[in-house]
Amino acid sequence: MNAATLSTDISLAPALPLWAIGTLVLLGVLVTLPRLGRAPGGTILRLVTIGIIALALLGPERRETEGTLQPDIALLLEDESRSLEFGGRAQITQSATDRLEAALEAEGLEVRRGRFGDRRSTALGDALEQSLGDIPRRRLSAVFALTDGQVHGTGGATVAGLGAPLHTVLTGRPGQEVDRRVDVVRAPRFGVVGETVEITLTVLSPTEAGQTVPTQLIVGGEPYAEQNLPIGEPVTLSVRLRQPGDTIVELVASTAPGELTALNNRGVVALTAVRDRLRVLLVSGEPHAGERVWRNILKSDPAVDLVHFTILKPANKPMTARREELNLIEFPHEQLFLEKLNSFDVVIFDRYTYRGVLQAYEFDQIARYVERGGALLVAAGPEFAERGGLASQRNLNYILPVLPRGEANSAAFVPARSDIGARHPVTAELADPTDWGRWLRYLPAVTRKGDVLLTATNDAPLLIVDRVQEGRIGVLLSDHAWLWARGFDGGGPHQELLRRLVHWLMQEPELEEESLSGAIDEDGSLAITRRTLAPQIAPITITDPDGQVTTAPLRPRGPGLFVAEVPAPLPGLYRLETKTSTDETLYALAASDEGPLAELSAVVTTDEALRPLSEATGGGVFTLSTPEGPLPALRRVDPDGTLSGTRWAGLPRRDVKTVEAVRLNPLLPPWAWLLLIVGGAVLAWAVEGTRTQRR
Repeated sequence: MNAATLSTDISLAPALPLWAIGTLVLLGVLVTLPRLGRAPGGTILRLVTIGIIALALLGPERRETEGTLQPDIALLLEDESRSLEFGGRAQITQSATDRLEAALEAEGLEVRRGRFGDRRSTALGDALEQSLGDIPRRRLSAVFALTDGQVHGTGGATVAGLGAPLHTVLTGRPGQEVDRRVDVVRAPRFGVVGETVEITLTVLSPTEAGQTVPTQLIVGGEPYAEQNLPIGEPVTLSVRLRQPGDTIVELVASTAPGELTALNNRGVVALTAVRDRLRVLLVSGEPHAGERVWRNILKSDPAVDLVHFTILKPANKPMTARREELNLIEFPHEQLFLEKLNSFDVVIFDRYTYRGVLQAYEFDQIARYVERGGALLVAAGPEFAERGGLASQRNLNYILPVLPRGEANSAAFVPARSDIGARHPVTAELADPTDWGRWLRYLPAVTRKGDVLLTATNDAPLLIVDRVQEGRIGVLLSDHAWLWARGFDGGGPHQELLRRLVHWLMQEPELEEESLSGAIDEDGSLAITRRTLAPQIAPITITDPDGQVTTAPLRPRGPGLFVAEVPAPLPGLYRLETKTSTDETLYALAASDEGPLAELSAVVTTDEALRPLSEATGGGVFTLSTPEGPLPALRRVDPDGTLSGTRWAGLPRRDVKTVEAVRLNPLLPPWAWLLLIVGGAVLAWAVEGTRTQRR
């Protein structure tokens, strides 16, 4: 309640500048002082008269001020951040704020309320500066921060110049709350395919120090390893990158009984695996026009290391010249296919026919190489159907998706995409087929397995791809792709076709037939892309950063391509899952640009951040564990005294008044000053005259 007050004080309104008044006084004193020895009484009266004259010139006034005593202000800052949602602390904070407001008003203070924190972070410093913007600082008695202590950006400079105690009321159970979280200490952003990367993580739990906790390492959505890790100690894990592209590595700690939340039990690292160099082995059975096309395409890529051999002479053909006269080197087949085969990313047989060079056991090694994750491409010509062709090699033909049926067909045709080819990533993105030129030869064949992507006359298979255990194989049943390269009949996308085919064989992620990906754009929308060969797909299951699970239907955008766009208002990590037609699980992650959420990095109640700030301002730190728990007692104190105690919070008195009226009256009227001056002069003259008569 405001109270009216009246105060009186003295002010000066000089009639002359102070320097002029001082000069006159000084001259008067200098003239009068020589008479002090002869007439001390009169001299003193003269000096008194000079003082009266100086005081009159200073113009003393009596100032009466009427005003109102303003109540002191207390600022309540209520934490509304995400971390308060755990352990019932939001209810405690709201109850404490309401009760504290009522208690402060009962003490006669004006209460201002502010809020800080959101789902991303708890910026106490920004909220403090904003709330103080419309508060007269002279009336600020105290600031109360009601929070769990998990704050960021505390605004040390603002607190240092606060001029009032900052009291912290912790809402929670410090030292008793259980929360496990995984902290990524060090992790690379890139790695090389086939090599291992080291990731350092720490499992943290303040109440379980020195114990071990079961954890699971997940790589690309698949369980990788399980082990017990010590709490609080950095642990370095080695992960082998098996395929190129983005790989998500997660370390998941088991949930503890009574844990505040399990949302931060997962440490996530996004790695991009790249191939150091792409090593390609190209074996040509005989020189032909298409051989240079393969060589030019592979050599044009600076990331490709090409090893190319053309077999010009059968092993059983007798030499008619001395070896030193031959401009040839002996084909190192045993070194390539027995010792160095696994060092190649893809092996291409271009119109290869058996000439006694490769042996049966070497074909067997090639088949094993594919089954263990290698890639094989067969660019076939008429020799594929002959007795020495690859299809006749028993140690190899069992992994081939097609077998020849009759001799080569030399009728002209235009390659066409099959139904699957229109959806398959190798051929779906090729240029418009109506602009493709003709080829002049293909090899009739029977498809045993795999997917036919391109067809020839009467839907005869032309390009077939297949998976063989962990590896992949492709067969192109024509040696006339070079016609597109030469622009024959308008040409065609030979370079893009062969490039995409080779990259699919090497298991590049962007060319997977069954894939799921997600990305969050600048507008805060989650864009989901699903590629499949199946005509129907299952909906996408989305787990948001809060752990809430929703489903999103997809709409077709093109053959084999489905998309969806859903709002993603929460910052953090979104997990996407779906099932393929063969009941395999596809998995993807999408993260907003904000990065890891500070509100989930630590959620236990703590005073580590706010205690130093409160103590620096003279404030106290108090704990409230239940909505009905006792609040700190409130005391009105002197601003220069102690501002807090163990169980009480001080409210310094400010006593700020607002001025409503000011009245100024001369201390004495002019005639009174004149009377004093004349009286002093006459009295001095009279005293000096009496002394003279006595002499």
